[in-house]
Amino acid sequence: MYKYKPISRALLFVTAMCVLAMGFIPTAVTGEDETEILNITVGKPTLLDNLEYQSYSSVSGSRTGIVAAFYPWKKVYRTSADGGVTWGPPMASPPQHGGGSTSGTLRDGGVIKYLTDADETIGEAEERVRPMVGEYKDGWFMLHSTFAWFNDDFTEYEVAPVQVYMPDAVTTKQTHLAMGSWPSFERGNMIQLDNGDLLTPLQGVFKGDTKGRTILCVSSDQGHKWRYYATVAVDPQDSSPELPGQYLGYAEPSIELLPDGQMICVMRTQYSHLPGEYRPLHVSWSSDLGKTWTKPIPTRPHLMNIAPKLIVLENGVVALEYGRPGFHVAFSLDNGHTWQDRVSFTHLSEPCITGQFDMAKAGPNKLVAIGSATGGTKVWPITVERVKVSPGEVALTGQVLDEQGKPIAGAMVERGPNRYTADDWPVIPGPESWGGVAQPHFAELMVAHESPTLAYRSIQEENGYPTVRSDVQGQFRFQSVQLGEYVLTVEAKGYAPHHRHIKVGPKPESRSQEFRLKAGRKVRGKVVDQAGESVAGACVGVGLWHCHTDSRGFFHWSVEGPPPEQVEIKVYKRYSDRYETLKTTVPFSQLESQSITLKNR
Repeated sequence: MYKYKPISRALLFVTAMCVLAMGFIPTAVTGEDETEILNITVGKPTLLDNLEYQSYSSVSGSRTGIVAAFYPWKKVYRTSADGGVTWGPPMASPPQHGGGSTSGTLRDGGVIKYLTDADETIGEAEERVRPMVGEYKDGWFMLHSTFAWFNDDFTEYEVAPVQVYMPDAVTTKQTHLAMGSWPSFERGNMIQLDNGDLLTPLQGVFKGDTKGRTILCVSSDQGHKWRYYATVAVDPQDSSPELPGQYLGYAEPSIELLPDGQMICVMRTQYSHLPGEYRPLHVSWSSDLGKTWTKPIPTRPHLMNIAPKLIVLENGVVALEYGRPGFHVAFSLDNGHTWQDRVSFTHLSEPCITGQFDMAKAGPNKLVAIGSATGGTKVWPITVERVKVSPGEVALTGQVLDEQGKPIAGAMVERGPNRYTADDWPVIPGPESWGGVAQPHFAELMVAHESPTLAYRSIQEENGYPTVRSDVQGQFRFQSVQLGEYVLTVEAKGYAPHHRHIKVGPKPESRSQEFRLKAGRKVRGKVVDQAGESVAGACVGVGLWHCHTDSRGFFHWSVEGPPPEQVEIKVYKRYSDRYETLKTTVPFSQLESQSITLKNR
């Protein structure tokens, strides 16, 4: 029998006790043998409600360190004065609150929070086709959107509708577009400039747009009236066509001011609801307070794939919450150019959770994250420290064994770069629609019970990643490895390859890895077009296993046990009309010996 071989999952950081999650990518070598790492402490979560499947919870924080956790399906919120460790009793929230998470901490006191853009919260399918809520006159949107203005301890608030001047925005819903409404407040955050003005990001479309647009609006009266300020990103063409997944444009933006005076924006680009289908968050920077922006690029490594929320801490660390699949927070020590030390609160996939969560600052270098996990809606306190450790480089060792514990000599071990990409999964038949919206190929591909896993990538010399071979005792050793996150991949003739995400840290136990390989083999095949050119980002289904081709058109498969004589394959470029779908049965030996050719339509 053959089957897809799952990876060893990264450690989950949600436990009933306080957990210490340490990350180890160096950012500054402060001495010959010294480097800087992060200590990330995740405290015991507080259960707010038993509701597990929701996407409406949010948190906001005031200048005094008070944080409020909102769960609008019960129209209540609770506050914490100790960084999210303990929480007060429920209080009645504004009745208009429909789940918005956009909020801002006001420097002179108070918190402004978006409540809703409609009279009531409705389903996604109905929201797409019903008329837009609000009025338009002389370039001004008289929105039925409402904001709340809280005092610092969240004991009092006022509610009022807001107005937005945006003459280029659409005035009727574009129901043929994935995103077809005037720009709206929804996620992200508000930041206050030195002159007191507020900036906040919005998502939507302008007249003539065919894809989602991210813009900024500015307010000079504490958020009652807003004017168009700048466009962060809009592009009708997918700038990364080599990646799989359905291109939405730019949506669900979050912005922050960086310590160097720049501004950063992280945006969603994924439309499909399939958790592994698969477009990373994109990031852009501005050096003129948001007037102009760099071309968005995918996060490094890729972070998947919706609902980002940025927070810059007092120590200069940038934190980024995001979800689907799972619910995570990643961190950056270089102003968002690279991300590290991901903390995963849950790996539950649809339809258990939606991947939409929230995060707020809760004091100096402290955060509070809110979202769904096994058991219900919870909040977690997080503390982030920058520390210097020595040595900055260590030896990474390990051993390769078979299932009986006998050493495997001559195994190739690769130390690749940090990856969070999760795009291998088993195929489970499911419905052909999601939320009333048709989904192509949904019946053939539905992640109903499992999240995608860290994808296996075979060892290739052209990648240039460090490799070593195991000795007669199955032992391997990498000398002078910087503290940090990596992916180790092990391949040996006659065995199914194995790989895992690791963190090499200052503690000795993090510097040794053991692999036990099962009998089997690797498969590396290639997908090309009729001209012989590589097809990147193509879907490859082999039996009940699914993956995507990499940037060079290769797909990678770890097979356990004796391979079958023949395999059913299905290969196509999802969300593209350029190629025909190939569905056939081929000899197993042909997967590597002969490229798979997709015909043009």
